[in-house]
Amino acid sequence: MNKYQKLSIGIMIGFPIFFLIVSLFTGKWGFFFWSLPPSFISGMTGLFAFKHANRNTYH
Repeated sequence: MNKYQKLSIGIMIGFPIFFLIVSLFTGKWGFFFWSLPPSFISGMTGLFAFKHANRNTYH
């Protein structure tokens, strides 16, 4: 796994965990639920971009 894959997975997992902690302290679960779609979209975009870039370099 290279650094871009690690970064993408870190974004997909790290941001929701951060907002989960914020939600636990504030009691407002909107922070957590509204952080899920953007973090998964950005993480999956990074993973797909890396996969597409690797596929083009090996042909």
